[in-house]
Amino acid sequence: MARKQRIEYPGALYHVIQRGNNQEHIFERPEYKDKVIEQLRKMVLVDGIELFAYVIMSNHYHLALRTNTEPLSRVMHRINTVYSMYYNRTGKRSGHVFQGRYQAIPVHDEKYLLSLITYIHRNPVRAGIADNVADYPWSSDRHYRQMEPGFVAFEFVLDQLSNSRKNSLREYNLLMKQNVDLDLDLPDVTEVIAPAADWSEKPAPDRRSLKDVLMAVINDQEEYELIRKGSRIRKLMSSKEQFAKTALEHGYSMQEIARYIGVSPVAVCKYINKQD
Repeated sequence: MARKQRIEYPGALYHVIQRGNNQEHIFERPEYKDKVIEQLRKMVLVDGIELFAYVIMSNHYHLALRTNTEPLSRVMHRINTVYSMYYNRTGKRSGHVFQGRYQAIPVHDEKYLLSLITYIHRNPVRAGIADNVADYPWSSDRHYRQMEPGFVAFEFVLDQLSNSRKNSLREYNLLMKQNVDLDLDLPDVTEVIAPAADWSEKPAPDRRSLKDVLMAVINDQEEYELIRKGSRIRKLMSSKEQFAKTALEHGYSMQEIARYIGVSPVAVCKYINKQD
């Protein structure tokens, strides 16, 4: 049966999993893992993706990322093609390196992103090859602990934990001590390649525009204009909170919501988590 095509759109969040062909250990050497990380760095610079987390294991890797200027299919094709050529050349071999298509699981809830990053960083601990998350050198954990500027968007995640870097790092350390199990027995949704013409400013299928979402919440043109301009009038707070929660339900990211109403992603995170 043909797979249902999914239309990719800018701002989509994914949990990406790529395995070696026949579960082979195609990243067994340190330099092999380093090569993947080198490609991830280029992916951020060239393709404009936001990379929130990665871990390179011996026979597979996990990524948590958001696409922006390029569809995920193109990004992954470049990474895997470059690595396959390198691996075959280095090992004086030929043939398939990866196990078919990568798995790409859409992440619709950014609060889930924290659990996903915990899951990714704890992979080596679960596999029994590291006692602690910080002991494994081929993950993005060090970018969080050292707050190391570069190609990992740790700031976005730490900002969700606290406005204070000291407090957010403490919360992050607590997260990394928690066991998190994710349901990865999901349908293969990796055939999400849309025609080039579909990569545009179109909203995702069945997704209302942000303007429609905001107007449905307030139904007042004057209040709409004030919120769009980033007004901080107290009476607008409840409308902003409701708009943020509704827009998130419609599949918009915190960053998209923040840009639309002129606030920070941290503010949007507070709106969404505030109890009614």
